[in-house]
Amino acid sequence: MTQRFSVTRFVALLCVLGAFSFAVVGCGSSSSSSNGTAAASATTTTGSSSISHTKAKFVLHAGLAFGAFHRWIYKPLKAGDFAHPLSHKFTIVKGALAAGFVVHELKLALTDAQADRTLSKFTAPITALQNKLSGAGSAIRSGNIDASQFDSANSLISSVRSQAAASGEPIAEQTPAAP
Repeated sequence: MTQRFSVTRFVALLCVLGAFSFAVVGCGSSSSSSNGTAAASATTTTGSSSISHTKAKFVLHAGLAFGAFHRWIYKPLKAGDFAHPLSHKFTIVKGALAAGFVVHELKLALTDAQADRTLSKFTAPITALQNKLSGAGSAIRSGNIDASQFDSANSLISSVRSQAAASGEPIAEQTPAAP
């Protein structure tokens, strides 16, 4: 009985630490990146204001969003891990947390796209992707998952990635730390 209690405690501790690390990665401001490269995100001119690198931030935030979507939402959905809510509780929790993270990172990527004239063509697809995934966390938690919604979101991600690569700003998927 004590061994079971300690395993339960250990799993609970991992969940709390994972959620904390996920929140820390996802709660950065739009002026700094979650990779800790603050020097790369803004430079000071000889004038008085700082110039932010919106293209680099857009690529970073979009890459984090796309990577989290594929790693913790799309691949488990295709593997059928969300179909059995009682046997895969941790997968469901990770998927729901990842959905919130993806929406947050898409919001930051949208802000960066709106701030740059060359990236403005990505505002419509990013907004459409946000709309598709806005209720994804609650859908995953409740078990009412519409696979076609996630398939169309995956298609939108592929479209944005190919458009970005064609315009000289390739988006590499990045996987944030595990929740």
